Amino acid sequence: MEPQQSDEYAQYIRLLGWKAVSLDGVNIFYRQFPLFGGMMKVHRPLKLPNPKKLVSIIKANHIKNLVIEPVENQNQKLLDAWCKTLAKSVTINTTPFLPTKTFRVDLTRNKNTIFGSFSEAKRRAVRRALKLGVIVKKSENINDLIRIKNKSGGLFGFITTTGIKELWNIFHPKNISILLAYARDDDHRPVGGVLLLFWDNIAYYWIAGAIKKGKKLYAPTLLVWEALKESKEHKCRSFDFVGVWDERIPGKNLEWKGFTKFKEGFGGTNIYYPLVIH
Repeated sequence: MEPQQSDEYAQYIRLLGWKAVSLDGVNIFYRQFPLFGGMMKVHRPLKLPNPKKLVSIIKANHIKNLVIEPVENQNQKLLDAWCKTLAKSVTINTTPFLPTKTFRVDLTRNKNTIFGSFSEAKRRAVRRALKLGVIVKKSENINDLIRIKNKSGGLFGFITTTGIKELWNIFHPKNISILLAYARDDDHRPVGGVLLLFWDNIAYYWIAGAIKKGKKLYAPTLLVWEALKESKEHKCRSFDFVGVWDERIPGKNLEWKGFTKFKEGFGGTNIYYPLVIH
């Protein structure tokens, strides 16, 4: 089960102003927006909820748009038939909110094997960061990570951290962790950071960022390596990079190509989610 279907995530989404209900064991989120109308999201359900029951909720709450984000092993024919049934009552959004492709690293291997599966450039970057004196530490300070991500994200960086403090508070301490990177000449102000979410034996590379100084010191690469080791300590079997550019929809998310190239150097396996076409 992916974290979006957990009770903790339902609690988190409620704090962001959404309503959450359970139908056939599936978390369903919905909210009213001015001018736009009601929107409903069904994120990564292990099974598709009964469409007739769902229509009742849709009608009762005046939902106009439905976003379905299927799990990786969802049968495409069943998904298409499910969407076709619901399309009589609501507009099915074919533009995904969650990534449709990701990379996953197998953590059941030993650390040397995992490191050896990195590209030569990534192995060199880890060694270079260590030689330059970059230090990675676990932290409890979500505000430090938010500051890094906001700064690295530019003018609208704050958008990428909306709700992160709430997420931290709900999943902390058992299912979430922060790693911060520091330069050798300043061990008080971090130059990069990663937020990891642990759920159902999978570690999720939920948020990451680095300021210019951190990038020059190869901190982002060292942070991934430390995140992989931290995830093994949490007994996770896989490390999920959460999202990369999907070549099946080449015109979408072109700005993701940069971090996709960064992530693919760590030797992960491609994971594809079915596309919603109705």
